[in-house]
Amino acid sequence: MARGKNNPADDFLQFMVGGCLFGAGGFLLSNQVMVSSAIGYGVQRGRYGGWGGWGHAGGFALPFDTPGMGLLMLPLALGVCFMFAGSFKRWANLLVWASLAALFVGVLNSLRMTFMATTLWQLAAYVVMIGAGGGLMFRSLNNYQPEQESKTDHFDAKKELEELRRRIDENNDRTN
Repeated sequence: MARGKNNPADDFLQFMVGGCLFGAGGFLLSNQVMVSSAIGYGVQRGRYGGWGGWGHAGGFALPFDTPGMGLLMLPLALGVCFMFAGSFKRWANLLVWASLAALFVGVLNSLRMTFMATTLWQLAAYVVMIGAGGGLMFRSLNNYQPEQESKTDHFDAKKELEELRRRIDENNDRTN
């Protein structure tokens, strides 16, 4: 494909092939990651002693094995109360969104991610697929840069506006 010429059909095909490569590489790479939560229920001896159970403290007060996660429910409840009461809307939004963000971060923080054993060849193939797919997608979009406005267009518009103003002034002088 010649540089600088737009061929939408070829660019679309290139974007789709790049998207497929990028998606397949991302899927295969993420398929090698095992995710588990910090909450563990089982018959084996627990992390904090004892046999079985959920986390430490029986899972009643400390969800997701993170101390203090339950405390985030208080500002969330207060924010929802303010929302339904219709007062302090800014504080209500701040409390609700900040609490939800902190809960989301807490949940993500409680996850354990481990990379499964893979060969160097597989890992290299995944990374090359992601890189090549991203490159093809960017290259297909490269020819579609926003056009820069020429300075002569602005100059012509200014001249035209001045001419219109002059005509309006002449018409106003005639009518007065």
